[in-house]
Amino acid sequence: MADDFPDWTTEDVTPYIKYEAGSVPDYAFVPCIRRGEDEGPHLTPDEELRLMTKQVKETHGFDMDFKQFRCIFNYLPLDFNDDDFVVEPETPRELMDRLSRGSLVGYNERQNTRYELVKVIKANLYTTATTAVMYFITFEGKDPSSSDQPREFRAKVCYFYHEPPKYISCDLVPEEKVHSIETTEKGD
Repeated sequence: MADDFPDWTTEDVTPYIKYEAGSVPDYAFVPCIRRGEDEGPHLTPDEELRLMTKQVKETHGFDMDFKQFRCIFNYLPLDFNDDDFVVEPETPRELMDRLSRGSLVGYNERQNTRYELVKVIKANLYTTATTAVMYFITFEGKDPSSSDQPREFRAKVCYFYHEPPKYISCDLVPEEKVHSIETTEKGD
């Protein structure tokens, strides 16, 4: 599936600083989740960029801790109350639900499963030079024929405002294995 897409959609895009702390213009989009100007630790912009780059590399854009940054980067958390990245009347929540359902359609076809969307947990994004937004959506899905608990998925979707979205990937997040330690009592 991802082999059909250009590299900029399938590879991790290098983070860059859009605005350093203290230099954010009034018209700039300010993320809903970020460290306050006066909160410590006080990292330099270069230190924040290294930390952001590490998070992108380790999480591929999904599980990033934006509360560590004062600078504003090209990677942002989605604010479900802000309609800057949607075409009205659709809301950010409705868009994430729609993109998650579309991702599950492809996943179900490839895996011969029947998962349905339960709820969107969170989403991150970056904008591209081609008037597209790359979304990194974490959501829960459940197989209606199973009594199992909902499972967590991650989908990467390239959303164009006036074209159909491109579903880059949708993967089931591996469940963490819990190892139990059994003790055996020896009889004398």
